[in-house]
Amino acid sequence: ARGRFFGFLGPNGAGKSTTMKMLTGQLRPSSGEAFIEGRSVAGDPLGVKSVIGLLPEELPLYERLTGEEYLLFAGRMYGLSRAETRERAGELLEFLSLAEDRGRLVLEYSQGMRKKLALAAALIHNPRVLFLDEPLNGIDPVSGRVVTDLLQRMAAKGVTMFFTSHVL
Repeated sequence: ARGRFFGFLGPNGAGKSTTMKMLTGQLRPSSGEAFIEGRSVAGDPLGVKSVIGLLPEELPLYERLTGEEYLLFAGRMYGLSRAETRERAGELLEFLSLAEDRGRLVLEYSQGMRKKLALAAALIHNPRVLFLDEPLNGIDPVSGRVVTDLLQRMAAKGVTMFFTSHVL
């Protein structure tokens, strides 16, 4: 359902991240089929990727780009126009308290800043379904509150969220 939070809670090694990787097309399931927004994950992987955002547990960021450059790259990869990408990047950097650091290399970002930047990249194209693998792991309580507020706003706009956590 639109605007709902779903999640897996369990110990490390329980299969939470593996399931998420199957649902996002990063890992082929041994059997069965999954659909996101009516699209087959296996049959229409690009269609699925166009409607989802993903915040992975490990953050594969391009460290030699600035935070702003990284978001501009992400927006263009999702097919947004340059103008729309710039606008969305600016909004997300501001909201996630990264605007002052937009010109710093990702290499210089703290773990919490990297997590927020990766979240911004997952949101830049306004996904309808958002997958979050351990979204609050490694960030401070203040940043955690900012992220939580943003996720609640996204849910109010009808974005469905699926997250994993090992912390109750």
